Amino acid sequence: MEKDTIVAISTPLGISGIGIVRLSGKDTYRIIEEIFVPGKNPKKRKKLKIENLPSHTVYYGHIVDNGKIIDEVIVTIMKSPKSYTREDMAEIGCHGGIIPLKEVLNLCIKKGARLAEPGEFTKRAFLNGRIDLLQAESILDIIYSKTEYALEIGIKKLKGDLSNFISEIRKKIFDLLVNIEGKINFPEEDDIENLNLDLEKKLKEIKKEIDKFLSRCNRGKIIQNGVKAAIIGSPNVGKSSLLNAFLKEERAIVTEIPGTTRDAIIEVINIKGIPVNIIDTAGIRSAKDEIERIGIEKAIEWMRRAEINLLMIDWSRKLNEYDYELMKYIKEKPYLLIVNKIDLPREVEIDFIEKEFPEERIIKTSIKNWIGIEEIEEKLYSLIMEGFGEMKGDELFLNLRQEKKINTAGFYIEEALKEIENENMLELVAENLKNCLNEIDELIGNKYSEEILNEIFSNFCIGK
Repeated sequence: MEKDTIVAISTPLGISGIGIVRLSGKDTYRIIEEIFVPGKNPKKRKKLKIENLPSHTVYYGHIVDNGKIIDEVIVTIMKSPKSYTREDMAEIGCHGGIIPLKEVLNLCIKKGARLAEPGEFTKRAFLNGRIDLLQAESILDIIYSKTEYALEIGIKKLKGDLSNFISEIRKKIFDLLVNIEGKINFPEEDDIENLNLDLEKKLKEIKKEIDKFLSRCNRGKIIQNGVKAAIIGSPNVGKSSLLNAFLKEERAIVTEIPGTTRDAIIEVINIKGIPVNIIDTAGIRSAKDEIERIGIEKAIEWMRRAEINLLMIDWSRKLNEYDYELMKYIKEKPYLLIVNKIDLPREVEIDFIEKEFPEERIIKTSIKNWIGIEEIEEKLYSLIMEGFGEMKGDELFLNLRQEKKINTAGFYIEEALKEIENENMLELVAENLKNCLNEIDELIGNKYSEEILNEIFSNFCIGK
């Protein structure tokens, strides 16, 4: 049975230059022919004969309903199978704005289309064989990219970099399985000892490839997800000023009154392609009221959750009990000690600080005068590289589903190796390799359940 025709608004609703209504399915061109009048004069009612038109062509005209002009539009025709879904598709470029888009959408539904579900266009692209499941998921990576580098990796995955690697691994395992089953069916034709040695060598090579690949993906994780860096310290040391300096805008309120920040403020900055989630926390001191107490508790919690802590100390005043306490805590994970307000007369016990902390972890700044900002960013990037490894340009990232499937596939390879080392029956080796192939097939979408597809594509927006 042929699929029905779906329609959705593919651009965010709001005031904009243009908005797109997208259709896909067997009735797409019938609907377009019924509602679209090409040319400058919509009263002439010329009919667009789409079957005679080439694919990937654009036409100017109007959307008309019973003689009433709905909008002046551009219609793009994309014929099966050379479309995003491999079905007949059309996109109607309307004027931006909620009313024209909804009017055109409702007219398409009135003519027989159905409102698309979240991600249904991409789901059809997968079901029709245009992309595999890994490529479908990479579209989400592209949409949610926080930096240019993350976008670049998402595009590589969409083009098939991840799919090609997994397909190569699958072929190698499949070939080994064929070899094993041949031996099981015709045991007299091969030397079992030599066969086991060959299998062991090849499986170890495959496992090594997977481990190396996962290492690339671990580095790639921070490009997609970023790292959390908490700015901590006593009130009025310049935490909010540092956040504003990172963002190059007045995001946080800065006053001379201690305790202005009552709750954490989280913003994302881009440091050499790495998204860094900067958390400006409440100043840590003895709380004066309930709201401040909660803010301080949250600040301490963020310190624990962050991968990196940026402790700020005031150059112009002596260290207090909270400063000393925080200086003990930050040594438990990567950190920078930022001594701010060096434009003011010194009161801080700098000799103690320089004795307790290595020189490369101390940065003297005047955030107000833009002194030391670049040094903080450089050293922050160095800390990230120390923790996750230098970026090499070959990074990829995996979502939780993908990572779980690849790790489970690797587990079955290890189990197959144990069976070989223990000189157990080849049937047990074959069973583990079959399980491994099953994980890979579910990973790339050769095997799938409707439940899994619904879970994946529900994360998409309607219209994608």
